[in-house]
Amino acid sequence: MLNKFKYSNFSAFLLVLLSLWLIYSCSPTAKDNKALPSDKHQPHNVYGQTGMVVAAHPLAAKAGLDMLQNGGNAVDAAVATAFALNAAEPFASGIGGGGFMVIYLAKEKKVTVINFREKAPSGAFPEMFKIGGESSVELRREHGLSVAVPGALAGWNYALNKYGTKNLNDVIKKAVDIAEQGFELSDTFSKINKDEYEKLLKNSGEESNYLNDGFPYEPGDVFRNPELANTFKSIASNGIEEFYQGDIAKKIVKAIQDLGGILSFEDLSSFQPIEQEPIKGTYEDYTLYSIAPPGSGGLHIIQLLNIIENWPVQKWGFNSAAYIHHLSEAFRFVFADRARYLGDPEFVSIPVSPLLSKKYGARIAQQINPNRSLHNYPYGEFDEKDNDKESTTHLCVRDKEGNIVSLTQSINHFFGSGIIPQGTGFLLNNHMDDFSRDPESANAPRLNRRPVSSMGPLIVFKDNEPVLVLGSPGGTRIFPSLTQIIINIFNFKMNLDEAIEAPRFFSYSVSGEPRNIYLESRISFEVRQTLESMGHTLTIREDYDNYFGGAQGLMILPRKRGMHGGADSRRDGYGAGY
Repeated sequence: MLNKFKYSNFSAFLLVLLSLWLIYSCSPTAKDNKALPSDKHQPHNVYGQTGMVVAAHPLAAKAGLDMLQNGGNAVDAAVATAFALNAAEPFASGIGGGGFMVIYLAKEKKVTVINFREKAPSGAFPEMFKIGGESSVELRREHGLSVAVPGALAGWNYALNKYGTKNLNDVIKKAVDIAEQGFELSDTFSKINKDEYEKLLKNSGEESNYLNDGFPYEPGDVFRNPELANTFKSIASNGIEEFYQGDIAKKIVKAIQDLGGILSFEDLSSFQPIEQEPIKGTYEDYTLYSIAPPGSGGLHIIQLLNIIENWPVQKWGFNSAAYIHHLSEAFRFVFADRARYLGDPEFVSIPVSPLLSKKYGARIAQQINPNRSLHNYPYGEFDEKDNDKESTTHLCVRDKEGNIVSLTQSINHFFGSGIIPQGTGFLLNNHMDDFSRDPESANAPRLNRRPVSSMGPLIVFKDNEPVLVLGSPGGTRIFPSLTQIIINIFNFKMNLDEAIEAPRFFSYSVSGEPRNIYLESRISFEVRQTLESMGHTLTIREDYDNYFGGAQGLMILPRKRGMHGGADSRRDGYGAGY
């Protein structure tokens, strides 16, 4: 009797467990928000009904989601995610860098941009990187001269104060936890740490927290950053003035000047972000909003889409030889315009409206030979009739009210300059390298100028409602990669994460001359042979190569069916929704 009683109770217990499991597994949120699949390259859209955060690291996405679930709006969550990325993905962004934020305010139906791009120090001049008449790569990338005035913290704080609902202490807490408690390093972090080992050893020394007893970290090692946690706590207690005018500012200036740099205390204390109007363009039935110069990504994405509208890309087929040929040629024309016209709009005149003109896009399309690579890609010449009247890092967030943030930020190269102000735990950027090597260029380094950026955070609308939020890191590959993702979605009808994971390619021009087409090795051998027969020289990259960035996206589904998030497996992308 006793055995029967025990068996009966055990059976009931199993039935309860089974019921709970069925309820959990059938829940859309539980099912769609599970961790990345075992094959991390398998396209996998995450789902959210109420709010969503997509970022380059799981811990950062979860920090943003936690903020949404605790009453924060999209701006609060974006800033919390940005701080958390500094702790969890410090090699790519942080308070030592800068960037751009596109914000959609659902109630006002307004799009605005916050520009917190770094600025050149007041002592900058066009020939500052020349040694013996040649531009020095070391001075531009691994030297005190490589550091521009950081703008990230000022930009995040501006957004929080004007459009957020939480305070600095609220949004910084999760980042402090990540830095203090640590986390197991991914293959991505370890590989990049090894690639940049010499720079870190030179500029931050064997005792650097970004080295493990003087050596690179291995996958699975636990990475903690107590110095960064203390820096965050100091900023939470004393405000961003601690960074721009206080003890941290003094440490920043000392670290830079000890390594030959010219950035001064006054450069830091005078930095201010700028709120700007977005630029606007259209593609088929869609309207795109992105950042204006000195951010070039949005402008060039719209330029490229204006060109592509003239071609039967669906007929050619996804990543066919004809498709790759035509887009690569278009990339090269756009890079010629970028080199000729782009600079800091506070100091140089940029023909934004002509560059965004549909007529100009059609004119470039007509110049491209469908069967052969060109040998010269001249920049455009404009007059007034070219103007069209209607023309003008990454993490994505959408909150329960429909507010959206699309934010790209950077410290430039992986691990930036490799310079860490003593005892602070954060890396300083090397964004002075984004200035042109040509002292006559509109983008030459000069005092207080912002260098041209390839960033292109964007929000896409249809019928006045947002449908897609997108952005990526990746330097000059940003706007070609984002353009391909947009075409994948709207022309090739891929779902969001399929579009992000799809094979990519890239090309550019220098002084009007073509450079190689860089392709992921997943693009077929037959297509490569055809491209070579058309006069292209190819460079084959890895299957899922972070050379092409690490895009993050968020798609709003029609009829209030929630959101899909797509996160790029070329890095450690992750989406979290509820």
